[in-house]
Amino acid sequence: MFLNELDRNQLNLADLAATLPAAPVDFPEMRKLAYEQAEVQRRRFPGLLEQESDRLGLPLDRNASRHPKYCFQGTFFQLEILEAKGIARLSDNEGRLTELPADVGAVLLAVEEENKRVFGRPFVAKDFVRKIFDAYVAILHKDKLPEGKNIPIRKITSRFGKNEKGFRTDEFIVDLSRLLDQGVTEVGGCILDLQQTKDTNQGMLLHGSAGRGYVGFISFRKVAS
Repeated sequence: MFLNELDRNQLNLADLAATLPAAPVDFPEMRKLAYEQAEVQRRRFPGLLEQESDRLGLPLDRNASRHPKYCFQGTFFQLEILEAKGIARLSDNEGRLTELPADVGAVLLAVEEENKRVFGRPFVAKDFVRKIFDAYVAILHKDKLPEGKNIPIRKITSRFGKNEKGFRTDEFIVDLSRLLDQGVTEVGGCILDLQQTKDTNQGMLLHGSAGRGYVGFISFRKVAS
């Protein structure tokens, strides 16, 4: 991280050094030392990342992780180290979350914050399935569709995005996965039904045991009497 800052501000530092009668800091030597330290950390990065992940209790998936790509929470979070640029990119299946210097401490802080945001929220299954059901019924009425009709699941998230401040699709995916894991799928005399799709852009890959293919469509069907 320090080396990145030096490189980004090298022109300013050169100008500053030129104004000093006797520069108190040898900037080229400083950069050389910073580069050497960065090289040491680059070589040690895989071991340091595993060690610090364990210390912080972060869910690094060792089976799915191979330098320069690492996975957390199964493969929900993906961390890619771009060594040539000295940066790290943290993403999930819904897109890029952040980009920052490839410093182990900074990288794991970002993972920790995103993991807490997505997985650290309270969850009440019966409230969540009711919320989905209400949105589904509203879309059927708006689009004049019959009861039980399959609709794209992203119509649900699009409606939430318009009506709920701070809505995030990756959080919805985790909550839907929790819902299936807990087996709470009945509401208002209907059963939640999810259908898969081969379209990975329109579908959603759920987390954990629920993530067996991309979910593309959703419906609620009357419980058989």
